[in-house]
Amino acid sequence: MRKGVDDILENMENKDIGLEGQKANRALIDEFLTYLGSVQGYSEKTVVSYAHDLGRLDEFMSKRGIYVGDMAFEDARSFAAGLYDEGLSPATINRILSANRSFFHNLCENGVTTVQPFKRVKGAKKGQRIPTVLTEEEVQSILNCPTTDYKSLMEVTMFNVFYSTGCRLGEVLGMKLGDLDLDSRRVLVTGKGSKQRFVFLTPHTVDLLRQYLVQRDAVIEENGIEGEDVLFINQKGRRLPVSTVHSIFDRYGVMLGLTKKFTPHVFRHSFATHLLDNDLDIRMVQVLLGHESIGTTQIYTHVTGKRLEEVYRSKHPHGRKEQ
Repeated sequence: MRKGVDDILENMENKDIGLEGQKANRALIDEFLTYLGSVQGYSEKTVVSYAHDLGRLDEFMSKRGIYVGDMAFEDARSFAAGLYDEGLSPATINRILSANRSFFHNLCENGVTTVQPFKRVKGAKKGQRIPTVLTEEEVQSILNCPTTDYKSLMEVTMFNVFYSTGCRLGEVLGMKLGDLDLDSRRVLVTGKGSKQRFVFLTPHTVDLLRQYLVQRDAVIEENGIEGEDVLFINQKGRRLPVSTVHSIFDRYGVMLGLTKKFTPHVFRHSFATHLLDNDLDIRMVQVLLGHESIGTTQIYTHVTGKRLEEVYRSKHPHGRKEQ
C-alpha cells in the first residue's frame, strides 16, 4: 500500500489537487484503514466506522480542492462547522473529529504532513440529559395501588420505600431488617463506596412496612428459611434479584398506563425533584441522595427550572403561544 501511495504523490505536480490529488487523499485514507486493521488490530466494525467518518473528510476535500497534506486549521474548522450544520448529535460529531485527529496523527508520523489541523478544533459539548420525572399525581397512583396478597403488598411497600427514601436500587435491595428503625421512621443504608447514611420514611410507608413485616415472617416460616435478613424477599423467602425488580416496574408501568419510563431510578429522580419543588435546600437533597458532589445533585435544578418555564409559559397572559 505504501508504494502505491508514494507513486501517486510523485505523479502530482506540486501536490495540486486534481484527479491525482483525489487519488492521493483516498489512497492515504485506505492506507490508514489498513494500518488500523492489520497493525492496531481493530475490529472490522471499528475499521468500517473509521472508513465512514473519514469518507466525510474525503468528500469535503474533493469539493474544496484540498490535498490532505495541505489541510489547514481553517479547513478543519470549516469541516467541523459543516457537521454542526447537518444537525448531527454531539456524540457523532466528536466521534468524526476523533477519527480525523487519529488520521492526521498517523500522517505526521509518516512524514506526509507536519500539521495536525484538527488538534485545535474543539469537540461538541454534550448536552446534559434531563432525567425522567413523574408528576406527584403519577406517584400517588403508584403508591396507592391495592394490595390483595403478599406479592402485591411487597411490591407496593417497595415502591413506597423507593419514593420515601430516594434510594438507589442496590441500596433498597441491600436493606436489612436490622437497618430499620420504624419508631424513628428511618433506615440506615449503605451507598456507593460503602458509605452509610440515614434516609427517612413517611408515616404511610411505616404503616405498610409494619403490615409487610408480619406477612414476611409468615413467608419465612412457611418456606422454612433461616438467616435471610434482607428486607425484601419473594414468595419463596429469597432475596429479590435485580431483574425481578425491573420486571415488577415494567408490569406496573403497563398496568397503570404510564407513558413515561418507569424504573427505580425514575423514583429517585422524582424524589429529588419534588423535594426541590417544595423548597428543600439543594445541599439537604445532596445528603439524602448520598451524592458526594453538589454538582451531581444540580441536574435536578435544571428539571425544576424547566418546569418553572413551562408554568410561566402556560400561566403568564403574554407567555402563552398564539392559539
